[in-house]
Amino acid sequence: MKAEGAGAGLRAILIATAVAGILGYAIQLLAPALLPAGSAYITFSMYWSTLYLCVAALSGVQQEVTRAARPADASPPDAVIRDFALILMGVVVTAVTIVALVAGSAVFPGPTAALATSLAVGLVGYVLVAVLGGVLYGLRLWTAVAWLTIIDAVCRAVLVIIAFAAGWPAELVAAAVSVPFGLAFLAVWLGMRRRVVGAFRLDVRLGRLLVNTGGTVLAATAMGVMMNGMPLLLGLTGGATDPTILAGLILTITLTRAPLVVPLLALQSYLISVFRDAGRAVMRRILSALALAFVAVGLLAAVAWFVGPWVIGLVSRGQYTVTSAMMATVTVGAGLVGMMCVTGPALIGRNRHVPYVAGWVVAAGLTIGTMLLPLPFETRLTLALLVPPAVGLCVHVVAVWRHPEVESVTQPGIAV
Repeated sequence: MKAEGAGAGLRAILIATAVAGILGYAIQLLAPALLPAGSAYITFSMYWSTLYLCVAALSGVQQEVTRAARPADASPPDAVIRDFALILMGVVVTAVTIVALVAGSAVFPGPTAALATSLAVGLVGYVLVAVLGGVLYGLRLWTAVAWLTIIDAVCRAVLVIIAFAAGWPAELVAAAVSVPFGLAFLAVWLGMRRRVVGAFRLDVRLGRLLVNTGGTVLAATAMGVMMNGMPLLLGLTGGATDPTILAGLILTITLTRAPLVVPLLALQSYLISVFRDAGRAVMRRILSALALAFVAVGLLAAVAWFVGPWVIGLVSRGQYTVTSAMMATVTVGAGLVGMMCVTGPALIGRNRHVPYVAGWVVAAGLTIGTMLLPLPFETRLTLALLVPPAVGLCVHVVAVWRHPEVESVTQPGIAV
């Protein structure tokens, strides 16, 4: 089996990421216009946020499989990947059931059982996507990865837009959001099965894979709190905040963070595979990328200050407003999270799981803690957007600087 070139692979993944980003952005732009104002938009945003917080957490599965999967011609098939996926699916279904029973309508406002079922279906589908995607990344079959992304995004856009236009109830809109993960897996697996089975091995056994994945998922969960979980967190901590103000802030964070963070999130496995073989040059590459990012974020924050409030008013048809200062704050916060999406893969690629997890967990913990402080809502939000990612970024950069070399994996590989 022949791997594809990195240059062509990057182009394919960037195109797929752009398509997925545009379609996801279209959904977010249409939601405030087609859904009833205030509470209905908050309900949709909370479900979307909950699903993608979980997806962000499970992206750690793909990252670890990417790191562990190595090409191996004529490697005998093994049940390790199958058992790994089945274990994860069982954990996901159990976790969703517990959340539905314990949290109920706080997390699933509306028909709780139906929304929880849609969430479970979506996450089981994403487990399959994450495992398959990790193997494809490890084999450097970039085009297949790109198709996995595009098929998922196109199916979701079509189904959700139909749901919006037809006025479907909340549980059917949730199903439209969740089902495409499984459809994308099925389509790509049917096309790639012969090129994947027996073409790779893992450099760790099942137990170590689960342990490593646990750490990576913990970090990805923390990452998800800051990327996808903010609307859910705002909904849970908003208290007596006016629904119109709360909806405006959720819309601002959603529309601002998506174009800055989602592309880097989609490129996590690609960056891991690149940094894995970068040698001691990894620190120089990271510092160059961060310097460029700081300049770009500063310029974007200035643009957001002047045109952001107008854009929010336009998108929401005048329903929601936001201040220039908040627009700039949200932009800078998103930029800092984006920078962590560059330093994180560098650590995973060097087998530096502990500082990788520490950076994201510290940032997420500070985010949640700040939102619970006894301060005015917008003050809490401003601090939560800026301080946690700055601290997490420092943890990552220091860890790469202190240990730029690759840490060896001492366990023997096992053919899969």
